[in-house]
Amino acid sequence: MELGVLLSRNYAFVFTMVLLAFTVLSNTRMERSVRKRFIQFICMCVIQAVIEQLEMHYGELEHANVQRLLLSTAGYVLRTALVYIIILIMLRHESRKIRILLCIPWVVFSILMLVNLKTGTIYSFNESNELTPGPLYGITILVLVFYLTVIVWYSFAEGAKRASAGIEEGGAERNTILISFGFIILNVIALNTLKSYENNSMIAMALSALAYGIYFKSLTQVEENEFLKNTETRTGLLNEGALVRRINEMRSRQTSEDYAVVYFDLSRFGLINDQYGTEVGDKALVEYASFLTSIVRKDEVLARQGSDKFIAVIHQKNLDLFLKQLSGLPVRVENNERSYDINIAAIAGVYTIEDTDVSGEEAVSNAYMALNYGKSVTKKSITYLTDDLKNRLKDQKQFEMDIPIAMQNEEFIPYYQPKVDSSTGMLCGAEALVRWLHEGNLISPGRFIPVMETNDMMCDLDFYMLRHVCADISSWIEQGMVPPTISVNFSRRNLSNSRLAEDIDAVVSEYHVPKKMIEIEITETIDEFPISVLNSFVENLHRLGYRVAVDDFGSGSSSLSLLREVTFDTLKIDKGFVDRAYEKDLTILAYMIRLAKALKVEVLAEGVELKEQVDTLATLGCYIIQGFYFDRPIPKEEFEKRLKDRRYDK
Repeated sequence: MELGVLLSRNYAFVFTMVLLAFTVLSNTRMERSVRKRFIQFICMCVIQAVIEQLEMHYGELEHANVQRLLLSTAGYVLRTALVYIIILIMLRHESRKIRILLCIPWVVFSILMLVNLKTGTIYSFNESNELTPGPLYGITILVLVFYLTVIVWYSFAEGAKRASAGIEEGGAERNTILISFGFIILNVIALNTLKSYENNSMIAMALSALAYGIYFKSLTQVEENEFLKNTETRTGLLNEGALVRRINEMRSRQTSEDYAVVYFDLSRFGLINDQYGTEVGDKALVEYASFLTSIVRKDEVLARQGSDKFIAVIHQKNLDLFLKQLSGLPVRVENNERSYDINIAAIAGVYTIEDTDVSGEEAVSNAYMALNYGKSVTKKSITYLTDDLKNRLKDQKQFEMDIPIAMQNEEFIPYYQPKVDSSTGMLCGAEALVRWLHEGNLISPGRFIPVMETNDMMCDLDFYMLRHVCADISSWIEQGMVPPTISVNFSRRNLSNSRLAEDIDAVVSEYHVPKKMIEIEITETIDEFPISVLNSFVENLHRLGYRVAVDDFGSGSSSLSLLREVTFDTLKIDKGFVDRAYEKDLTILAYMIRLAKALKVEVLAEGVELKEQVDTLATLGCYIIQGFYFDRPIPKEEFEKRLKDRRYDK
């Protein structure tokens, strides 16, 4: 055959194959394995075309039936191999077992074709080069079609299942399978139905291959967009939305209840950024994420929610090991030819997925609730969402709705716990403590205070209490009583208000209360804010004429630093030192009292319940006592009686 004749017959095939090669090679996002298979596919199409042309050539010659049968056999083997490669590209499955399984029909068909060369049981060509079907011709075609149909049906069902589970790739897989099936159908039609076989089969093969290649290019562009949509760019981890979809995929496979969701927040990561700079902080995040990625299994998921928050889906049998890593991971960061060794620890909330009815969104939300509860209430590094905690959180949601209404209805009332000078037995002050009278019942502060501390409701309550205390003091003064100094608690959340001292002064001035009668009390542990913010607040209060007390002194890890940086008027010793009478605790207690006196700071012990504790404190030089030994927190009416008779006979 002349080259010009071949090109004139097959220009469409040549053109489309060149276009297909360009489509594949220019697709930079295509996976390496898929690209390799497409190149194999193109090469085999070209070989198949050459064999087909030779077969047609010998088909035009007399007494060339043997040569045609050999070429026809090679053509059918190659055509089946093309189908096999297309299915591999379609499924994009790297499992060796799957590849072997899919290879079986091609191997069986190839063996049958080779046997057919000797026996002619499938088909043969007579001396006139006319095709003569053998006894096994129809059965062979039916078996291959059946096997191919099963593969396509299974693949389509898997794609539909993933799509119904909310996994967006499922729809793309179904479309891929339809295109692939279309490729096979076009070739079958061309080989068996169309007239002018020598041209139409080649064109059908080329056009269907090109259509598939172009579609796959668009599919990989969709995948690139999906990658950007599902990935957190700084660490390369999945984002929260992608993790939720993975959990939903586990639900569809009925395996999600074998896993737990861990929502964790890096402890004080802002201090790392402050100390080393954000560039080092970002690199530390990447190294941290890289290490965690190396320890999670293929069936587990790790994602970054944003900032210093991460989410993981971990198999329950690996959960303890994973949580152990969160207690502290050493990370080395290289930056500007310097090395930094940084230890990163995390606080985690854990939710064990109980059944497959729990959606991905709900599972992540449950783990996040456990984390929040641990950070705001228990202060533990790991918090599990148990049934008991679920009930508490349910109460919390109800409280969040009820508290604003309760404030409007003035259901929160101040109770006063007297402070007594044990050396004289006289009332010398009091602390205002909030109580909630709701529908005729008193609700313990331990139930609603943790709820309010998670948001700005606590700040609203602090000023609510200050107003009511000022109103009570003003009323007592009008009645001719002389109230002692009353301590009013202010949550550390208030320190975000740069005008906090001025706002307090405005309330006290509104009720015309002498400033010496108000003492502002704040806890020692103020992790959210640097000491400089607290110091500025205390200095402003002193400038305005108020006393300031530090509560729970000795409970934090930086008590001495706090005393060095901030000037307080009263130091309230943490109840833990009063409760324990061990030699070590008493030694520390004695030094704290001596230190306070040396700094000319009034010292007070709270939580005192026994006479032995009062006596011990007196021998150490602490006489101001607050606790059940002298008096419990009492309502306004009972405290007014104490103001009239200030002596305690104990």
